[in-house]
Amino acid sequence: MPFTKLTTALNLPRLNGNGPNRYTDTNEFLSPGVLIAYHARPAPAIYPAIADKAAVNAAAIQARNIVRIANDVMAKVVILRRDESPLFTQTMERHFNLRSDGTLAGGHLVENVINKPFKLGAIFRHDRRWALEQIRQGMLSLSFHLNTGMYLIDLDLANRTVTGGNVVAAGTAVPANTEAYVYRWGAGRPLCGFRNGEIHVDFQMMTNYSLNSGARVIIHEAGHKFLDVVDTFYAHSVNYPPALNLCLTANADSFAWAAVSLATGVLAMPNAASNDWAQTFGPAL
Repeated sequence: MPFTKLTTALNLPRLNGNGPNRYTDTNEFLSPGVLIAYHARPAPAIYPAIADKAAVNAAAIQARNIVRIANDVMAKVVILRRDESPLFTQTMERHFNLRSDGTLAGGHLVENVINKPFKLGAIFRHDRRWALEQIRQGMLSLSFHLNTGMYLIDLDLANRTVTGGNVVAAGTAVPANTEAYVYRWGAGRPLCGFRNGEIHVDFQMMTNYSLNSGARVIIHEAGHKFLDVVDTFYAHSVNYPPALNLCLTANADSFAWAAVSLATGVLAMPNAASNDWAQTFGPAL
């Protein structure tokens, strides 16, 4: 059941101090833990379309399941010290540039041994397991945040007349090919959930994406919001993945595609030419 946004009903000011204007005015729970916001249309228009809302809800549920499963896989290797599976090793190499040939990531690692036996003295070494632990912590954060509820705002690309609180001409707020975005507010906001703006998604696009590709979009944007990582290279770039240190701290696609790969059991986006970008195969998890 749609309802008027509290900020709209009370005419509350925006949090980030940019322009004072708002575009979305309506909230709706699509399912438990999935809340959306959009700009309602006068009756009898139905917006967002029923099919669009169904696709967004399915992608959101898939996204939280993907990161939950991916976090479990990471924990088994890092905490329980189970051996890396071939898929796990391939995923780390493809999406985090954590090579399987023992190379040291341009000097960022002191050792890179797959399934290295536990040694107490190696706990604080910047070795392969240290890198995997950084990835595990990121997956854990994504899993916690997406599984405790998510808030998705409609881009409404053709009609949006406000961006950053400022009025703009309809259709010019963001580029027409934008899948989604998170406005980064920068330093000075220590709580991760409020460090950056909300996740904005093109609801209409979701009907054209496969379930896992739609989920990947949400996980990618959650990386911006909750991990505060930026975009160095996207997985459709021939320069992807960047160096390991950038994958860990400055590349949302690394976390998104690794999560999809680990959760589905298939290496997603194996190369820049893959059609996984919009059509990653796989059933609901």
